[in-house]
Amino acid sequence: MKKIVLTSVLAVFAVSSAQAANYFVGGSAGLSMDDTHTNIVNVAPEVGWKYNDNWDFGMGINLGYTYNDDEHNDDVFNYGVNGFTRYKIAQFGDFKLLAKASVGANFQTLFSDVDVRDGETTIGLSASVVPMITYDISEAFTLYANLNFMGVYAGYNFENKDLDVPEDWSFGFNVDSSNVANTGAFQIGFLYNF
Repeated sequence: MKKIVLTSVLAVFAVSSAQAANYFVGGSAGLSMDDTHTNIVNVAPEVGWKYNDNWDFGMGINLGYTYNDDEHNDDVFNYGVNGFTRYKIAQFGDFKLLAKASVGANFQTLFSDVDVRDGETTIGLSASVVPMITYDISEAFTLYANLNFMGVYAGYNFENKDLDVPEDWSFGFNVDSSNVANTGAFQIGFLYNF
């Protein structure tokens, strides 16, 4: 009986260890400052599961803060959650080209000197498919870049009368080769693979 229990416990640990090797954590962070008195800080952690060599599934959180030193001092806190899947299109050595599809909910809360605007929140739903590239530094670490200058997008914004935001659908297909070298069009991050 002891051998059966010990074998069962070892089998559970073996399966758990094998499954743990399929998980990853990571994300990206960014800082932007310019001459227009607008400063932006973004953090986007993510966690996911590698289904096989071609498919990944995961969840991400987006957190951002925009400081505006303008006439209204309208600062914006952005936050949201999204689910995503990534599919490997091609591999060239340690480089991979992937398509990333994501669906999420996004919120923006405004902090303003104007009382009617202060504390108001806008809500939006979004879906997108964008290409991305990854580079495996080692078995454990991967760098990635979302190529946001190209993709298919859809979104829905809920109405907020105090901010003059109408209920609105948006759809788009974006290809902008002039922004390939513009770092503002990239989201660069890392993944740690277990």
